[in-house]
Amino acid sequence: MSLTEHCRFSFDIAAWQASSDRVAGLDAWRQWAADASFSDGLPDYKPELAFLPAMQRRRLGKAARLVCDAAWNLAEQYPAAPLVFASHDGELNRSFELWLELMKTQTVSPTSFGLSVHNAQAGQWSMLRKDMAESTALATGGDGLETALAEACALLQEGREQVLVVLADDPLLEEYAVTAERAPMTYALAMVVQPGRQYTLSLFSDNTPEAGSMPYWGALDWIRFMLSNSTQETRHFGTRRWLWQKTS
Repeated sequence: MSLTEHCRFSFDIAAWQASSDRVAGLDAWRQWAADASFSDGLPDYKPELAFLPAMQRRRLGKAARLVCDAAWNLAEQYPAAPLVFASHDGELNRSFELWLELMKTQTVSPTSFGLSVHNAQAGQWSMLRKDMAESTALATGGDGLETALAEACALLQEGREQVLVVLADDPLLEEYAVTAERAPMTYALAMVVQPGRQYTLSLFSDNTPEAGSMPYWGALDWIRFMLSNSTQETRHFGTRRWLWQKTS
């Protein structure tokens, strides 16, 4: 197998935090990383978000609530960090709800439509934080985590001291009987990246992809990698190969 390297970049992760509708808190994530079935019997987790007014909390979808739960404290600690937000599913369930409403009433709520677009969560974040700083919203393929980190490292190259990277997905509900790849849970992952050599990420291409690429919810698999003793991992997405390397 012949691989062609296209890019390589290094960075440090100053802090990270994850939240899902089943798993929350570092201890619980450690148990999930050791055994993914750990989350099967857990009750639904709905963050309180006491730092937000009730009216604002009610407008947040499931993934948006988890974004606030995972990223709010990091944003408080690193207030100058611009946001890079990425999602594969986005507000997909809101979009399906809009189609149903359109078929029933021939109209849709402008607010509901506005909250269904792929960058809606980034916009909500900006308004909730009253933050008018630069932000980027990416509609990504399977390797959304790596794509977001490439964008973040480009910002670091431009002189930013830290970048807040957030990934979130709310998979399509099972009640919609359509063929779709669904993540095992709704989740949000937030991390603050900064210049450094703690992690190196390299992109290769290969014209003979292995059967069965990794699923799009790579952010969840990344948590398992972070909490393991492994120093290297290759992630396969079609013809793309992302090589993760830890130096500490």
